[in-house]
Parts: sequence; C-alpha cells; structure tokens
Amino acid sequence: MGERARTTPSAAAVTDGDGTTYTYAELDLLSARLARTLLAHGIAPDDRVCLLLPKSAVAVSAMLAVLRCGAVYVPLDPRSPTGRLRTVLRRCAPRWIIADPAYAAVLEECRDPDGSGGPRVLWSRAADERRRRPGDVAWEETAGADDGPCPELSAPSGLAYIMFTSGSTGVPKGVPITHDSVAHFAQWLAGHFAVGAGDRLSGHPAFHFDLSVLDVYTALTSGAELRLVPDSATFVPERLAGFIRDARLTQWCSVPSVLVAMRARDVVGQDDFPELRRVMWCGDELPADTLGYWMRRLPHVRFTNLYGPTEATVASAFHTVTAVPDDREQIPIGRAIPGEGLAVFTSEGRLAEAGATGELCISGAGLTPGYWRDPEGTARSFFEFPAGSGTRWYRTGDLARSDSSGLLSFRGRQDRQIKSLGYRIELDEVALAVNSLAGVDQAAVVAVPTPGFEGRQICAACTTDSGTERDPALLRAELLRLLPAYMVPTRWLWLPRIPVNANGKTDHRALERRFAASETTTDARSTL
Repeated sequence: MGERARTTPSAAAVTDGDGTTYTYAELDLLSARLARTLLAHGIAPDDRVCLLLPKSAVAVSAMLAVLRCGAVYVPLDPRSPTGRLRTVLRRCAPRWIIADPAYAAVLEECRDPDGSGGPRVLWSRAADERRRRPGDVAWEETAGADDGPCPELSAPSGLAYIMFTSGSTGVPKGVPITHDSVAHFAQWLAGHFAVGAGDRLSGHPAFHFDLSVLDVYTALTSGAELRLVPDSATFVPERLAGFIRDARLTQWCSVPSVLVAMRARDVVGQDDFPELRRVMWCGDELPADTLGYWMRRLPHVRFTNLYGPTEATVASAFHTVTAVPDDREQIPIGRAIPGEGLAVFTSEGRLAEAGATGELCISGAGLTPGYWRDPEGTARSFFEFPAGSGTRWYRTGDLARSDSSGLLSFRGRQDRQIKSLGYRIELDEVALAVNSLAGVDQAAVVAVPTPGFEGRQICAACTTDSGTERDPALLRAELLRLLPAYMVPTRWLWLPRIPVNANGKTDHRALERRFAASETTTDARSTL
C-alpha cells in the first residue's frame, strides 16, 4: 500500500457507502498519523486493538494503522449482544479500542463500570464528553501527529488480525492470521485473476467476517479501488444490482445466498454490468441453477468458486466454471491454490483414494497458528502428517471426495455447523441459548434451505413443562441479548416432545423434514 502511495498517489484507494473517497496518498497519510498516535501512547507489537467501527474508509485506515504498529486488529460486530462482545474483549484482552461514537452506548455496556483498568479508547469522530473517560484519545489528536516517516513494526510471521467465529460450546473461537498468510492469499488472487490499477472491487461483507480480507487486501496490494457496499444495499437485491452498475465494478465477491436472492428477484438484466469481469463466491455451495442464470445473463463475465475456512485465510481452493452447468450439477470445490495443500482423509487417518468420501483437511501457507489462547481446541483441530514431518493440517469438518484428476467436490458436514449469510454458525451454540430461556423445557435447533439471503433458515423446536407456549417474538427478543441476529431462529415449533432416534438422541433429520414440509416462514405457531 505504501508503494502505491508513492507511485500512484492520486488514485482512489477506497470509497465507502457515504461517498467518502481516500486516495492512496490520503490513506497512507491517515493510517501513518493514526499509527504514530497509537505509538506515542505506548502501543507495542502484538498488542490487540479492537475495532468497533462501521464499514467505512476510516475503518480501513484504522486496520492499516494497527498493522503498521505491529499490533493485531480484532474487528467487532457492533450488533452483537453485549454479553458476546464482553466475551470477545475478555478473551483477546485488547490494549486499545478504536470506536465510532455511534456505538458509544454499546461500548459503555462493555467497559468496567468504575472506569478502572481495561482498554483505552480512541474515538474515530468527536465523541460526547459524557462518554469519554480519562485516558481516552480524540481523533483530532491524530491530525497533530508528526508527518515524518512512520516506523513499520510488523513482522511477516507476526499476527495481523483475529476473527472470532461461532463455537459449539457457546464461547466464540478466536482465529489469528499472520501477515505472511494474508499477503500470500491477496498476492495470489491479484496475480491469478489479473487484478490491477483501474480495477474496482466490491466490499460487501462486514469487516468482522473474514471474506472482507479478500476485498480489502486484494484491492490495496494491486492498486485497485475498494468500493464498500453501503449498508442500505447489503440485503436489497435491487439496490445491490444498482450498486454494481453505479460503481462500475470489475470484480464482485459475495456469499452464494446473495447471488440466489438476486436471481430470485430477477434484478440482473441481459448483458448487464458491462464493466464486470469476474464474479466470485465463497462461504457455501451455490446451486447450479442459480449459477446458470448468472452465466446466461452475463456471458462476458468469468465465474469462480472459492473454498476455505477462516482458519486457512479466506480460501484455499478455487474453481472457475467455464460452461453453463446443468441445473442439478454440483459445482466443484476445485483445486488448491499454490502454496496450499488439500487432502481427503479416512476416519482412520489415512489418505483416501480417489472417489472415496472422507474429511477434507488443509495445510500450507494460509493456516492459522492455532486458536487464540485455546491449546486444547487447537490440538483437536490440527494434526501433523506424516508424523514427524512438521507439516500441520487443519480438520475442516467438511466431507469431500476427489476424482481421478484431483478435482474436489463437497459432500456435506461431519458435524452440525452451517453457513448462513456466509457466517459460520454452530447449531449447538444456538440450541444452548434457546434451552436457557424461561418457559422452554427442551429445545432442538436445525436449519433448512431457503431462497432468501440467509441461505439457511434456523429453526427451533421446543417443549414446555408449563403448558403455555411462549410468543416466538418474545423469545427472539430475549435471544438477541445472547446471540448475534444472524444466529437467532426465525421459525419456531412447539411440540409435546422432541423426537428421538433409535439411539435415544435428538432426531434432527425428522425435525428438518417437519420444517421443510411446513409453509410457515417466520413466527406462526405450528401444530405439527
């Protein structure tokens, strides 16, 4: 990014939904000033800095500033329940929080009541004096920072960021990623897909979702412009189509459910988006009939499936579809990107033969060093193969098989993890929260496909020992204090008992069939 600031200083680097544009020179200057301000206040390499900011050009400058200090940024979801935010703050123990005053009330609930200890806050705009505490820093102070050369304190093997994902135990898992891993992925993608100056890349996902790493760093390492999708368009197909046209995007990346919803509303015209060259999707399977719709409407565009978990820096495999698929065809995961390894393992820990289904595991340049301060979780999810080789592999929990040429296809999950809106969600974490609600005796949670933006609809089946079924709207309101909105069930079913299988365990398949067969779409109670 610094080199781009020297060679193409007036080129647009990032434009956000409010219309704010920073050139490469401006982004370099702002991030350097912010970095020097943090350094003047004692920030040190490997300190964590939480970002409680809207998706904006300012947030991008804050990320870069933290990296220049050699520190580690942790993007927060301001819509998360206070308890969840507190858990993330407790686990990552940040030295600083860079916050927008719009989230001052949220931050106040997360800080120590007496104001002692805890992270200091740097406000990204002028904040209400009543919200400020001793030690807080105003954004205006960054303007007075020395404009001399900014020391670059980051190390290639040092941590760049930590993303927190859903955990089956109810505690979010921290996934740290190094500078090396981010650089490897962004440089590969920019090089392989010929992204360069003059390109305009979408920035659709929120910054606490790891798919945003693709957008931000591919754009900035290639001299392209990052165009952040405004919040008002995020889940509105017509507005998204308008954004692609108005921003004259050349590269678009989103989760599959967005492409499904845009097709359902038929918002893509024939030969639409004339400057668009490539559409990428990541985070879930894309139905072949939806891909066919897009390919027929946009014959001038290339379409690429990306695959990979947060633990492997966004994506580890890719597959470009060259011909319109049959409606029932499965789109392959593809092949490993250079520097990564993908292999299918049997349940006995051996490499599976071609055509056999097993667990897909990943090795190589994108792997996280391990879960943040969770050695037991790391030991469960990572292993060495061959033994004594020093090569680490990550167990994805995804089932896959390869054909004779090595092309990989997805075959389902080993556990109860799903993707909705691109977010990784552990259904057992949702079930724990539902079971904690007053008036719920027993609950089970499943997910069923939906043509909407979420891709999977989370459904809760409950029993009550009081004989009184609680209003789902009230249950949802209570859950919003425990879970992010994207994890809260949208459909509810009251039953005399939760079905069990022959082993006496909850029969999730039976519940999936009940919800799939029901016409109920949101809160209406069912007599099933």
